[in-house]
Amino acid sequence: MDYRKKKNLIWKGESFLFVVVLLVFGVIFAAIHTGGLIQNQDSVQLLNKGWYYIKDGKKQEITLPAEIPAKTGEKLILYNESLGAESRGMTVASTGAQYDLVIRLNGKILYEYKEAMFSKNVQMRSKVQCIAALGNNTEGKVLTFSYSAPQRGKYVIEPVCIGTGSAIAWYQIRKAAIPLGAATIMIVLSMIALCICIYMRIRQMPDRRFRDVALFLMMCSIWLVTDSSLAQSYSRCPEVLCLISFYMFMLLAVPMLRFLQNIGNMKKYRLLDLGIFTFYLNAVLQGVLVILGAFEFKDMLFVTHILLFVWVLISAVLLIQEYRKHKQREIHLLLIAYIIVGASGIIALILYWLFEISYYGSIFELGNLVFLVLVIADAVMMMADNVRYRLESQAYERLSREDGMTGLETRANFEKKLESISADTGRYRDILLMYIDIDQLRVINEEYGRAAGDEMVVISARCVENVFREKGTCYRIGGDEFAVLVYDPEVPDEFWPERLKEELRNIGRGCRHCCSLSLGCSHLRNKEGSLKSIGEWKYEADRKLYENKKKGDLKNGVY
Repeated sequence: MDYRKKKNLIWKGESFLFVVVLLVFGVIFAAIHTGGLIQNQDSVQLLNKGWYYIKDGKKQEITLPAEIPAKTGEKLILYNESLGAESRGMTVASTGAQYDLVIRLNGKILYEYKEAMFSKNVQMRSKVQCIAALGNNTEGKVLTFSYSAPQRGKYVIEPVCIGTGSAIAWYQIRKAAIPLGAATIMIVLSMIALCICIYMRIRQMPDRRFRDVALFLMMCSIWLVTDSSLAQSYSRCPEVLCLISFYMFMLLAVPMLRFLQNIGNMKKYRLLDLGIFTFYLNAVLQGVLVILGAFEFKDMLFVTHILLFVWVLISAVLLIQEYRKHKQREIHLLLIAYIIVGASGIIALILYWLFEISYYGSIFELGNLVFLVLVIADAVMMMADNVRYRLESQAYERLSREDGMTGLETRANFEKKLESISADTGRYRDILLMYIDIDQLRVINEEYGRAAGDEMVVISARCVENVFREKGTCYRIGGDEFAVLVYDPEVPDEFWPERLKEELRNIGRGCRHCCSLSLGCSHLRNKEGSLKSIGEWKYEADRKLYENKKKGDLKNGVY
């Protein structure tokens, strides 16, 4: 495949992925039920006392939180008889979905954890908040929490919260402040990176790294939101959020590998293309296997973990190899970033698989934030370098193209333009060439000094520019000579000397010395429409210029 076509195909593919991620944001906001979350924040109390369970026929009183030993398959029922009239209309909430929690009031089921389409593992279920409305008749009734699946030989019972529905919701929002805050920061940074990407593209200095960073930030924020306990607890369709969370996590490495390819000479490592393909293939195959009923997403999660670990390690090795060759600042910074995110990922995996701790994600989120800060800092520094280089290049280009004294284009550019006209004369209806000369400039230099002569040149240049800048292109082709090209002239030739004379009088009022100009012009086409050669065209304009100069010096006038 042609390199340019491949590049365009990659650009379209990544742009499509970007649009998909934006659409996912909309799905998330539609899926999360926010009704009631903007009501008054009533107080939330902890219902930690008054609990007991029956063991060997004896009542065992406990205060939450608590750890209760249990054998495999041994059920646990906690009772609470302390509810009074003040509990009317209240809501209780606690974790316990990992133990298949069932909440009852006087034997009536108020809440029962059930999995529908999407099967979750212990770590995912431990994040779910089990919420039950007590109703309006609570006085004298017994509240029971039933657990049936102990983990590691015990039940770890978290505190039970009680309050109004809106108060419980706000309480859960405050508990989810870390992941939601991280997601908010990532969204803001994503918008900044996207704006920088658009700005660089407008300035014709495209830098795809900012687009990759923006995409990675959006995907991270989606993953954080959909994986949070708040989203899982208050979603109308938690299965959809779980699916989105899994796919965001499976594809998280793609934009970062793309980012890595745009650093220095990293594109030469074709192994990075293999990594990108591997993550796409992993996402597709897992989806197919789930549809076929062979596995659940939770059963294949370790595959994604292994891939992430392996490719972070490979990326770090490639960066080390590249840094040893070139010792570039950006590679060194990125190497530190990949080491940090790799270390946080390893710690998170250890907490996830060995200890089944639910807050494993916070460690990885922290590593990601540090990683992103370093990546964005590198990208911004590179952007600053590119902008500075571009501005310097534009300045050098302008200096080489423009006359230093007048700001008009130089003779070299004039000759290049004539060459391009000569190569394609058929595309022009007509072009008027004018040579304009400053009269007696040498005399002024000799009698009044170079400063006076320079003043005459600048005044003449401003006059020529003011008259022709909207109609043609102006050049300074000699010390006292200018050239103008007017494309498809719409006025007779006599118009231009009069217009120059008027402008010269306006500008020359403040000049210490009188200034006059001579003008000669020639059309690219003859009156019958035939084209002249470039040599004939230039010769005729030059001849008419010197014919007009012979007529004499007219102060503040134009010949």
